[in-house]
Amino acid sequence: MIKKTPLFLALLFIFFAPAHAEQGSQSHESIGEAVNDYIAQNINLPGEYEVSLVPLDSRLNLPQCIDPLEAYTTNNLIKAGRTAIGVRCNTGKKWSIFTSAIIKTYQMVVVLSHPIQRGDIITRQHLAIEKREVSSLREDFATQLEQVENKQVTRQLNSGTILSLRNLAEPKLIKRGDKVVISSTKPNFSIKMSGVAMMDGTKGQLIRIKNQNSGRLINATVIEPGLVSVND
Repeated sequence: MIKKTPLFLALLFIFFAPAHAEQGSQSHESIGEAVNDYIAQNINLPGEYEVSLVPLDSRLNLPQCIDPLEAYTTNNLIKAGRTAIGVRCNTGKKWSIFTSAIIKTYQMVVVLSHPIQRGDIITRQHLAIEKREVSSLREDFATQLEQVENKQVTRQLNSGTILSLRNLAEPKLIKRGDKVVISSTKPNFSIKMSGVAMMDGTKGQLIRIKNQNSGRLINATVIEPGLVSVND
């Protein structure tokens, strides 16, 4: 029978201690740090962003990786919303898992400071610029006042609404039946005639006009309320 001396116990500890250390578990915190670092280095979204990680299953027990962890995505794309980020260990007892990150993005956007009715024209008094979360929005929201000012809304919108370009239209400067002035400008002279609009028209739109003098139907470009222009 071998007697356990202090020297024998010391040698036993030296022999088994490294093997025990290699069998340690990878901390969930280190996996989260790898994910956060990867997002910070690869994200390419406008404005500000905020990241929250979905906690890993507390029962997950992975061998500790000797080398730094590698984070990756399957399509090399980081987008707003819920995104899958892979993390793997490439040395020793190799392993690979997928984690989930929720990315919220914030931008300065144009919002309504007052409610507005369908068909109304937006003025500067209706508008404000605020920082809002835009993660779940389409990319047609307005970020500049000039994008929406003097546009016509196509539906009723409440105060605080982030303005989307799909809810706006160019206002109708001329309506069917309006009396208009038909302007025809040549290099050496200009002519103005009276006419009647046969259809609605927005700025720059080509519409049908009835010349009241000749009774002819012509095409003319809307310039402003009550004024159209012909080239011929």
